[in-house]
Amino acid sequence: MSGAPSNSANEPNDQTEPVIADDGSEVASPLDFSGSSLGFPENSAEPAQLLDEPFRAQELVLETEDLSDALCAKIAPVCFGDRAFLFQSEAEAWRYAVETIRRYHRLVGRPKRRRLIVCAGASDGAGALPPGLEDDGEVIALQTDDPGALALEIDNRTAGILIAPVRTKTGFEVVPGVVLARLRETADEYGLVLAYDESVCGLGRSGMLWAHEWTGVTPDVMVVLHRHGNAPPLATLVVTQRLARGAPGRPSLVDRPALLTGRALVDGLTAPGFLERVQNRGWRLEDRLVELFYKRRGAFTALGGIGLMQCLECPGEAEPMRAMLAERGLLTRAMGSRLGLFPRLTVEESEIDAAVSIIDAVCAREMQ
Repeated sequence: MSGAPSNSANEPNDQTEPVIADDGSEVASPLDFSGSSLGFPENSAEPAQLLDEPFRAQELVLETEDLSDALCAKIAPVCFGDRAFLFQSEAEAWRYAVETIRRYHRLVGRPKRRRLIVCAGASDGAGALPPGLEDDGEVIALQTDDPGALALEIDNRTAGILIAPVRTKTGFEVVPGVVLARLRETADEYGLVLAYDESVCGLGRSGMLWAHEWTGVTPDVMVVLHRHGNAPPLATLVVTQRLARGAPGRPSLVDRPALLTGRALVDGLTAPGFLERVQNRGWRLEDRLVELFYKRRGAFTALGGIGLMQCLECPGEAEPMRAMLAERGLLTRAMGSRLGLFPRLTVEESEIDAAVSIIDAVCAREMQ
């Protein structure tokens, strides 16, 4: 993970206009580089009629518990943590995470430690608090990465530090590894909890399963989010065994379709060779965008990103460019002055080439 405030990073732009050909007719489905979907799994939800059978209600509850436990058992071994908890919304996951952190501090004799500092950076601005924490008066946003400013905010009431390794609230910024390393050192020095928000950049989008893996700096707590088609969202909280001591009990069971898509997703992401393929696609997208940037220097002022999360900096707001690309069949995401390109994990090289060609064509038309 600046410009003017835009939609939340977790909600890609909703403007999915139909693609109109030059003759005015509507054409085939557009290329979706808006980040609306990871791209798989497909058809993993159970038929609705099976869930509607009354005589199976109790059986399905028991099966759902087993399915939930099995999915948690799949997630923990492929990340830094020891325990995973599943939720039906990101807001629930964050409220549970903050309560876990506070309860942990109470258990170890530090009951005053309740404040959480969110390192939002200058680009993410005032709307940087995770969903579910907006009304928590003991969660504050720090709009700078300056170590001195962070040190001034830490006192005997501070429980932890939260940061997104890739920021996409109102702009796009990959947080440098040196910043994450400094926060890890600060957390260890003051006995604080370090939490990562990977609701946008986790689950392979960076080319690694978790974006922070590129830096080697691990947290104590992490929240990730998956949405797929019509299935309910699935939020996951991962914690170390040390922090799990503060967990306030088992969360409510997640809907079965979300568990099924989550299981298929984890199986797909951890399949041999899959993330290597994602990395290769990410490098191809980056290379093609670098070529485009130097070819159309008048259209963009900067570029950057990681894996299949790339962006082009526009001279002004990115929304007009997003709209023009949508008309040509390419769905992207406007984030202030940044034009985000977040293709699905299963994107083909030919689709990457086609997307860059569409951007090039729009730039050529605008520069005439």
